[in-house]
Amino acid sequence: MKLRRLLLVLAVLLAAAAPRTLAAQRPPQPLEGFVQSVARLWERGDAGDLVKLAPASGRILLDVGTGGPGAVEERHAAAALRSLFGERETVSVRPTGVTLSGGSPISGFGELAWVSRLRGVSDTQGTTVYVGAVWEDGAWRIRELRILQ
Repeated sequence: MKLRRLLLVLAVLLAAAAPRTLAAQRPPQPLEGFVQSVARLWERGDAGDLVKLAPASGRILLDVGTGGPGAVEERHAAAALRSLFGERETVSVRPTGVTLSGGSPISGFGELAWVSRLRGVSDTQGTTVYVGAVWEDGAWRIRELRILQ
């Protein structure tokens, strides 16, 4: 009888703790809002503020079409992005999808539809920008930026 009562109490305690445990794994800021913020920074060509969103390691996996992907420090990522934004004029940027992947730490990704043109040229080019994100220290961080042709 005591064992049955003990098991019942244990089951109730576990059931009460489960929703809080799941809620603790969910970040309070939705990934959609973060990707929208990244889109605004990308549209402004704000390389400095984009790289400020790097993880604590200070490294972002970057592939902007020059030399292939590589994990680079913030200052190198900023230089590559400034070069990219210097060559191209943004026509529009809009988020097109967001996926929360889960894991530990929680990660996810978003995609931006970037329409741009070479400076001084009227023809536009549509490109997808992949934004890999990780939840770290109470905020979303950019782990990866890739231009997909």
